[in-house]
Amino acid sequence: MQQSARGRRRSPADQIVEQLRAADRFPPGDARRAAAQRRAARLAAADPAVLDHPSLAHVRSRLRQWARFAPYLLSDPDEARIASASRAVVGEQLSLLRSLEDEPTTALAGSDVALRDLDSHEPATRRAADVLAHRATDHRAPRVAPVLATLAACHLADDQERGIDDWRTRFAIVQGTTPATLAHLRSATGAARGLAQQWMQLRSTIVGGEYCDRRVGLEASPASLAEHAMQASVALGAAVPRLAKGAQLAAARIRPGADNQVVIEADGRISATVAHRPTPRGSLMVAHEVGHALHALESRSPEPPGALVGETVACWASLVTGTSLAVAGGDGSQALALALGDTLVEELFVSGAVSSFEDAVYLLVRNGSGVTVAALDEAWLAVHRELLGSVVEVPAHVGSGWARLPSLATDPGHALSYVWATVLALAIDARHAGDADGVIARAIVAGGVDADEFTALLGFEGDEWVEAGFGALALQLTRLGQVVGAGMSSRRAC
Repeated sequence: MQQSARGRRRSPADQIVEQLRAADRFPPGDARRAAAQRRAARLAAADPAVLDHPSLAHVRSRLRQWARFAPYLLSDPDEARIASASRAVVGEQLSLLRSLEDEPTTALAGSDVALRDLDSHEPATRRAADVLAHRATDHRAPRVAPVLATLAACHLADDQERGIDDWRTRFAIVQGTTPATLAHLRSATGAARGLAQQWMQLRSTIVGGEYCDRRVGLEASPASLAEHAMQASVALGAAVPRLAKGAQLAAARIRPGADNQVVIEADGRISATVAHRPTPRGSLMVAHEVGHALHALESRSPEPPGALVGETVACWASLVTGTSLAVAGGDGSQALALALGDTLVEELFVSGAVSSFEDAVYLLVRNGSGVTVAALDEAWLAVHRELLGSVVEVPAHVGSGWARLPSLATDPGHALSYVWATVLALAIDARHAGDADGVIARAIVAGGVDADEFTALLGFEGDEWVEAGFGALALQLTRLGQVVGAGMSSRRAC
């Protein structure tokens, strides 16, 4: 234990606070700020128990992240050199990516507008929409490919200096889990892709089996944003009674907007917007954002949740809302059941395919292969064809679909968040339906905890939630298929 200038013995917590204060004297990006933060990280790693000290409560999650990364830290001169070089490369590449939005032929709006017609009930309109959307991504691809290649090379070079052999290690550390847990989840996702193919086979007999039919649903009466928010509020109130009031408040915060997002304003207010569509799929997106808003309102943590925890609460909110409406019977239940099944498959398996595509990008860079548009198109088609098998033919013209995902550059590894969130949400719903013991409520209130701590709060030991989630998925898709099938039989009888 060190002594202060006055001779008082400073505790490890005091030393960490001192380093954090030293860091705060300098702006982000300043080498002195980063050096002080590294000293705090090493102190936390040397004595993990110190993080339970009350004086560190407001930065506990962040310090745990830093402590987990401490074994990979280099000397201050090396860290300063790497940071300076990385900032220059990343800044330049992300600027190039943003500049694409300034040109009509490469802006994302072109593909986004076209893709809205994938829910048209006219097959010809859907086919034309898919072709038009991918013409837009074809224009973007030649300029996005070198950005992905350069950023992946920068990431891998940094990993090599630190002795990191799995490019997802940083993501795991930041989220509060391990590369081994992520690998377990990805392996289980690959093993379960037959569930996705079974679902796609079912929906092909109802709404069409072409690739461009992937988002079309059954016709249903349109509903307003307020109606969808109210449905989510009621479903969440039943699923977690202790937070029913919070669910009502969260639903009341939802407003129409260009993006789906929940923001905590400077004054602490929750601002939530949804790019609303008056469809069953639209209702699930509203529930998703209500889940985010509920989490933000109820959290007692001074730090926000990471992507794995935050998306789990949102996906769980969408799941329980969709399930309650699909099994309720009456008008629209079949359309909602189809939409929920589609959402589960998309959030889990399609996101898993995107994650596999990321692996392909990093492998191309690591092997010194050319990261060309042709190579990326081939990788994109390969992961989607592997997912869908012989059930749905993936046409060659959608190969540039990767070019409409900026997160591949801005948030490497993020696609796996939706896989994690969907599987864990299913496991939560299966184990704690109705939340009689208050486990879900307590986990939501815990707020910004590590991903592995979150699963422990929910009563899961280790990674057992992975198998539990996939088991629940099989049952859920079977039930939803029965609802859809029963509805179609009734329509034919009429």
